[in-house]
Amino acid sequence: MKIRMFNRLTHQRATYKAWRLEARPGDAYIITNRLSFVILRILHVTEALTGSSWSVTRHCAQAAPALVTVFIPGGCMATQQVYDVIIVGGGPAGCATALALHRIDSPRSVLLIDDADPAIFKIGESLPGIALQTLAYLSPTLSDSLSHDIAQGDHARCSGNASVWSSQELHEEYSLTRLYGSGWHLDRPLFDESLRQAVREGCDKSKHNSLPSRIVREQFVSIEKHDGIWCVHTKHLDTGSTNCYYSKWAVDATGRKASLARKLGATTLKTDKLLAFYSLFVSPEDDGDRRTLIEATESGWWYTSSLPHNRRVVVYHTDDDDPSAKLVRTADGFLDLLHNHTQHISSIITTHHHDFFPGQKFPRSTSANSSVLDLTCDETEHWCAVGDAAMAFDPLSSQGMITALNAGCFIGEELAKRISMESEGAGSEEISSILDYYAAITQQYEKEKKQYYRLARFNGGFWAKRQV
Repeated sequence: MKIRMFNRLTHQRATYKAWRLEARPGDAYIITNRLSFVILRILHVTEALTGSSWSVTRHCAQAAPALVTVFIPGGCMATQQVYDVIIVGGGPAGCATALALHRIDSPRSVLLIDDADPAIFKIGESLPGIALQTLAYLSPTLSDSLSHDIAQGDHARCSGNASVWSSQELHEEYSLTRLYGSGWHLDRPLFDESLRQAVREGCDKSKHNSLPSRIVREQFVSIEKHDGIWCVHTKHLDTGSTNCYYSKWAVDATGRKASLARKLGATTLKTDKLLAFYSLFVSPEDDGDRRTLIEATESGWWYTSSLPHNRRVVVYHTDDDDPSAKLVRTADGFLDLLHNHTQHISSIITTHHHDFFPGQKFPRSTSANSSVLDLTCDETEHWCAVGDAAMAFDPLSSQGMITALNAGCFIGEELAKRISMESEGAGSEEISSILDYYAAITQQYEKEKKQYYRLARFNGGFWAKRQV
């Protein structure tokens, strides 16, 4: 099919070729320059075609216009735009990637697709003090927002770490002895929303671009590629309507499920079967204990930290095939294991009259295993993963969130370099290997994890797997 295109700026006509990809309402068309084969736009048709004659208006004179409008017989009009980067997932890794893309001299157009539910409690609330540097780098408002929320009592400072691990004695390390000072026990949904708000502010600054960045509250459905352009299909969380967005690069920031990468054929490689069973408690008054507390037991290890508003999270980690994994799934089983196998955590819960947080069913479980994608980045196909989608850590490392933020910084900067090189012919001497970056992190993490597990005083099945 040939299309006659009229340029309203130059008053010239040109012939373009279109390839029909489907044959029903929702048809997609790729329009390319007949002479140079430069992709101008993917067009998504919302009505069945009623004829073979189209009039196409090109709204700018550049070789690759920011906007192409197709008028279909019968009055239907379809307009599509191509982002530099689409990021699926609005957690720390996805937001950090978007913010890094926004902070460069020539901000790139970014679409962040987020389906988070702020009402759902989630674990992963520890943020080390060194993260403040990363937050300040990503956005000047982030550190101010964190300080404001701390002053309002929405986040709590962590006074230090305490553990019963290599012996039955309690070993304590105070934040004052650390180079970067104290960390925080976060209201995680609030913190994530602060990150998304920073992204929105970055989007506002990009409004002068031909295609401004934005965030949409939609669920990722699928992804496909046509002539070098990604088409990301989504479903709106409120209306249920479906959309398709287009980009040069696609980034998977969907967490451990790695939804986008798996659609593209990548596989998550798991090195263990660790699960985290967690419950949220609340007490009549503040228990005053601001430590991160860990206790090793025969079949796994426990963790607790205080949260704002007199709440406390307690988490039990064990393998999915351990007998205790069956017992801990009920409220009674969780409490029995907690009080029979821990000393210090049990004492905090009992002494301060903690009870399960009302209105929510606990305990819950989630994957906590170490994992990595077999392919974290495909430079040729223009996609990569970031955060837990690329590599997920054992919670014992307390490195999940800071690693996600740092990786987002790196990925955002590297994608900006690649896009500049492709669109502006910039040199490639400063480009770093994304695959090498992830390989170095994985190697260091596995080394440190093995060293720490070898210090534990137990040698049963759970521990033996991690000490070899």
